[in-house]
Amino acid sequence: MRDVFIFPIFHIAIPLLLFEIPQIKKKYDFNRISLVVGSLLADIVDKSLLFMGIGSGRGISHTLLFVLISFIIVHLAVRGKKSISIPFLIGLLFHLVLDLPEVPLFYPFIDYDFIYIDDPFGLWLYVLFNEPIVSISEGIGLVILIFIIIQNRLFNIKNIITYLKFNQYKQLGLNQVE
Repeated sequence: MRDVFIFPIFHIAIPLLLFEIPQIKKKYDFNRISLVVGSLLADIVDKSLLFMGIGSGRGISHTLLFVLISFIIVHLAVRGKKSISIPFLIGLLFHLVLDLPEVPLFYPFIDYDFIYIDDPFGLWLYVLFNEPIVSISEGIGLVILIFIIIQNRLFNIKNIITYLKFNQYKQLGLNQVE
């Protein structure tokens, strides 16, 4: 049952950690806001449908077709700016990988059995406090986020916003720890 709920910290932390790898951080220009949005979009869509009573929590936005269509829309909307569209795609893909194996990757081309829940909020609270894997993964995600905050000296709103928007810290005058 844990597979139908959003536990966002781990979904945000793991893709952000990828972009903390020095070889990637120094070589590529990327927008972390698009990475975070991509890493949460599948749950934002499907969990909204779940709480409205018209979805299962893991539906159309947890598919490769949704990833492809979303990427194309974002890529066109930002006029091919890869520093935005590629991190968005990476966030979407990381989300699906982190939710494996309970994702309908090939829906609607392959039929899946979707679970519908009468009381999603009550079950969400139960899972949050009673499933060790959820607590452990969210704890790991929190530790990763704290590491990123300390490593990049993100101790005020200005630095956090700059961190999320840009990758060129030296040019922006931030004191990044190498």
